[in-house]
This record gives sequence, C-alpha cells and structure tokens, in this order.
Amino acid sequence: MRFTLLSTVAALAGSIAANPIAYEGAALIEARQTDSSYGGGYGGNACRQLSQQYPALTAYPNTTLYNTEQSLFWSETTVLAPACVFSPKTAQHVAGAMKIIVATNTRFAVRSGGHMPNPGCNNVNGGVLIGTDLLNSKKLAQFNGVEVAQLGPGLRWTQIYSWIAPQGKIVNGGRYSPVGVGGLLLGGGLSYFGSQNGWASNQIQQYELVTADSRILYVTKQSYPELFWSLRGGSTNFGIVTRFDIKTFPLTDVWAGFINQNAANIPLLLDATADFIKPKTGGSLDPKSAIDVTIFFNATSRKFSTTTSLFYNAPVTTAPKALVNFTKIPTTVPSTVHKRSYVDFETETEYSGVRTLRQLFRATSLKSTPPVVNLAYNIYKSKCQTLKPITGLILSFVYQPLTVDLLKASKANGGDAIDLDPADGPIMALIINAAWENPSDDAYVNSWAKDFFDTIDTRSKSAGYYYPFIFLNDAQPDQKVLAKYGKGASLPKLKTIAKRFDPNGVFQTLDGGSFKVSQQ
Repeated sequence: MRFTLLSTVAALAGSIAANPIAYEGAALIEARQTDSSYGGGYGGNACRQLSQQYPALTAYPNTTLYNTEQSLFWSETTVLAPACVFSPKTAQHVAGAMKIIVATNTRFAVRSGGHMPNPGCNNVNGGVLIGTDLLNSKKLAQFNGVEVAQLGPGLRWTQIYSWIAPQGKIVNGGRYSPVGVGGLLLGGGLSYFGSQNGWASNQIQQYELVTADSRILYVTKQSYPELFWSLRGGSTNFGIVTRFDIKTFPLTDVWAGFINQNAANIPLLLDATADFIKPKTGGSLDPKSAIDVTIFFNATSRKFSTTTSLFYNAPVTTAPKALVNFTKIPTTVPSTVHKRSYVDFETETEYSGVRTLRQLFRATSLKSTPPVVNLAYNIYKSKCQTLKPITGLILSFVYQPLTVDLLKASKANGGDAIDLDPADGPIMALIINAAWENPSDDAYVNSWAKDFFDTIDTRSKSAGYYYPFIFLNDAQPDQKVLAKYGKGASLPKLKTIAKRFDPNGVFQTLDGGSFKVSQQ
C-alpha cells in the first residue's frame, strides 16, 4: 500500500468497494448476531463455538478487546460490525478457527495492519473478524543457509525496523512504517530497496500457511513450488499466512528524507522526475536510489502542493548524482533529507497511520518514459478543477517508478505471480489517493477517481504509453488486477492452484478479501 504525507496532511489513501455487505444496516446486523436461529453466513453460531473453545481469544461487541480491534482500521470505510473478533496467537489457533468457520459456513475476514481501505476486504458485517495482532512474533533464524527474519502478520513495519535495524540488518519491507506486514507482502509490496531486491515478497523464503481445511503447510520453493509462486503477489486466495520468513541483508546509514514544494514549483518537480526516468542517463538507473513524487490537491482551498520522498541506500553526506536535481528545487519548509539511520527516516512516515478519515486508492500504470510525467499531471490538473468542494477532501496523485532493475531482481529472486517482463522496460505506477470526511460523499469521490484514471488510460493508450499493470496494494476491488499479471498468463494458473488447495472455494466465497481469482 502507498502512504504519503505533507506537513499538514497525513495518510491520504484508501478505496471504496462495490460491496453491498459493507453497507448493510447496523440494526439488521445486531438482530442477526443475537438470533440463535439465524444461520446463512452470519457469525452467531461460529462465535459461540469459538468462545467456547477459545474464550480468552474471542470477543463480542462492547468489550474492550472487540473495541480495540475495531479501532485498528486505517480508513473509516472499513469499520464494519463483525459478530465477534477472534485473536489467535498461533497457527494452531487459526487452524482450529477455520474448522469452525467452514463447518458453520460463516463469513469471515482477516486483518493484518488494517491499511487496505476497501470495505469488506479486512473486516466483515455479522461474521468473524480474525485479527492477527497477537500473531506478532519476530526472530532471526537460519533457513537453507540464509538468515531470515520470521515475522508474524500482525506486526507493523515500524516494529520490525526498530528491532532489526540496530543489529545492522534490514528486510525488503514496506516504505511506510504503520503498514501491516501481511497485506503488503501478499500484494507484492514496494520497498525503498526494490531496485536491488525486487518486490518485498521476492525475499520471502518460506510461508507458514493455514489452508481452508485447517492444514498447516510450510510453503517453500521446494515443498510447494506452485503455491509458493502464487503467494508472491496472489493475495488472499490460498489460505491465511501466519508467518513470513523473509531474507535479511546488511544495512548502513542512508541518505533520505522529504522535500515539499508549492504549486509554483511543480514544473521544476516534473522536470526533475522526467530527468530521473530518462532511459540512458536518468537517476533511476542507480539501483540505490528511489523516489515517490506526490502532488496534492485541496478541494476546499483549490490549491496544489507537493511532497517527494528521496532515498539513497548509502551513507553519503551530500546529494548523490541520481537525486541531485530534486534538491535544487525551492522548498516551502526545510528539507529533511540527510544522512541518517533507516529507523530515523522511517519515523517520518508514522503520520501516515492517522485513522480518522474515509480513504480510497485507485491504480494504473504507464511506460516509464519522460513524456508521461506531464501527460499524467495535465490530466490530473484538469480533472481537479471539476471537483466539488467536498468537505475535507484532499487528493494525492503519486508517481512511483518501477525500474528495470526491480523487475530483473524479482526474476533473479525466484519470480512471482506478478510476472512483469524486464524486456518491456520500466514502469511508472500511478496512484490516486483520496481522503474525505462524510459517507454521503463516497459515491461522488469514487466516481471522480474512476473517471480520472479512465481518462489517463484512454489517453495513454492513444499515445502509446499505457502499460497493462495494476499494483494490487494500491488498487480498488473493481479493478482486474490479477487478470493483468504476466500479460494474462498468470490468472489461469492462479485459479488452478487456488482450486487445488481450496477445492470448496472457502477463500472465494466466505472470505471478504479483495482480488479473488473467481472474480477476475
């Protein structure tokens, strides 16, 4: 998932699903929760059995544990009304819960960090919410001669970095510290170290996975090669991951931070971005470098502003050649870019965990070539002028370069279901993020975001710049993410593997998560 910040703006992201479950009336949910005769997919029976078998791990509405779990969602769009919350501590607890859930045909959802904002993807009305916060173990271990960090899905990246970085080590994890481990890694995951190591998921050596029939599998490239491939970017179609074993690598200090500009300097920022992605001379050719460029629009003040994250994986004290152009642009507040520890840099992203607004994401991609920078911005600027002054609405439009080095590293580290071909060149992954206050504005904001990216897709196709890829961690559920993997070749394989390990389609029909193979 993608999170950006400006000095006065934090955590602008999210997405609204076309999921009727998410909008069912609270009174009806409450009635069904307390009606012992009601079956069908609601959680009364399952919750009773869970509370009998795991009384300390099961919570009902209006209890401290239940209310705490409900407070952990990043976007207000995902705050629903589960019949109960189940908080497992081990894979065995998850396996036991799945027996009950499947036997009672109960809807359920699994939440890691709660940062995916699609309603129903990590929460459920009337069913069982499996919260993974207590699956939070972290330790170093050896796996086939490689050091790995064994990480529970309930961890946030801030917990991992503050634990492992002081040991002079790091993992290929998320860029924004409040994000949860599970969702990011199952969607592929972008890292500041991506050009050196590929997608975050490319460094996973083993998964501990609970299947629909309550088996606990240890999935490696050797033990279950096709399932291993599928879990790298294939989302929640195959089971519940209760541990990720991810390779570590050495860490030094880095040169990193944020720069902010006002609207007057947007042309200079666009020029620097275009220079960064030039095919033969651009800074993106240096695999130690990484950027995110975000252009904000405040629908109330009608003003644009920007923030850019600059990252260089080396303890340099002055701007490296790859990023120097960005440092020449006048800033509205002092730049925070300097030599520092990685943990210190990540503390700047903690504001992206603010949980008081409604959020959406939408994603698309273009070929990463200089002309697309202005093409996309001009459409954005034009579309922003059509926006109503929605209460509290702030947009952030994000450029995320995916380099050929990243694509090559993903192949070199075992490949994945995403399966992008380095021969097709670099990619510019685009995201529109929105944050607003009132549920009554949901439909309007979603419609605007879809129209904006439909326009980008249409014009980029006409100009020959469209790239058929949608980054899952930043997508809305109506987008056919998996269908674009591997130029269409991955989806049939993903469907076959999902059917093999979940023949009754539990994770297609009872689990509310987004991006199901059966819906692509």
